[in-house]
Order: sequence, then C-alpha cells, then structure tokens
Amino acid sequence: MSERFASDLLFILIVLIVAALLGFLIGYLLKRYKHKKRTELEEEIAKLKSSLEECGREKQNLISELAAKAGASFDAEAAASAFGHKIKQDDLKIVEGIGEKIESILKGKGIDTWQKLSATDADNIKQILLESGGSQYAMHETRTWPQQALLAFENKWAELKKLQDELKGGR
Repeated sequence: MSERFASDLLFILIVLIVAALLGFLIGYLLKRYKHKKRTELEEEIAKLKSSLEECGREKQNLISELAAKAGASFDAEAAASAFGHKIKQDDLKIVEGIGEKIESILKGKGIDTWQKLSATDADNIKQILLESGGSQYAMHETRTWPQQALLAFENKWAELKKLQDELKGGR
C-alpha cells in the first residue's frame, strides 16, 4: 500500500508542478501582451496629442495671418456702442460665461488675448478649468467661448452681442 501511495503522490506532485509552470507561463505571456498593448496605446495617444497641438498652432497662425491681412485693430468705440459700456482690449470677461476667476485661470495658462482664446479648443479650455480650478468649474459651458472671442478679436461687436443675447435667452 505504501508503494502505491508513493507513486500516486509522485504523480500528483508532477501534475501540480506542471500546472504551476503552465499557470506561470500563461500569466507571464498575458502580462507581456497587455504591457505591449498599453505601450502601443500610449504611443498612439502621444501622437494624437502632438497632432492636436500642431492643429492648434496652425489655427493660431491662420488667425494671426487673417488679422494681419485684415489689419484688425481694436475698435473701442464700436465695442462701447454695441455693449453700452467701455470695453478694454483683450478683456476676456466680455465672453459670456467668463468672470474674473476664470479669466485669471486662463491668463495663468497663457490665454490672455481674444486671439489666443479663439484659437483654443473648447474641450481644452474645459480641461484647463478643471485642472486649475477643480470640479466646481465642470458646470461651465465653454463650447461658444472660442467663437465669441473670435468675434471680439475681429471687431464684430454686433454679431457678438446678438450671439450673447441668444445664449442668455437660452437659460
């Protein structure tokens, strides 16, 4: 009986060792596969971010070129006429939804002119607010901010006022 017990015990040990080795090998291969996939995804994300930044720079350059061609200069009288009060050049608070705190956050991130704000993607603006100001800024709708800033930059005060009236009417 002890001879059979010893052979059964040896068989069980061999099966357990083989199972452990197979488990280790499968785990190792899965970990390598997941790491490889994660690395590929991180590289793809980096490429997309780079591409997005390049598009932003191109957009900024196009706006600068258009401004230079149009000779866009700030028309304080037209702005005051449309809004009924004096407006300073590159005052981000003219954009519906931007107050002093948001303006200081944006300026802290280098977005200090209407031109720069108009060239910034609304999702990037939202991300800046969330990173710098916290979750309390999640409620702000940044979708129209670049458009409003572009209208201000281009001295299209009547169009800006009309757009803002529509935005306020939608509340």
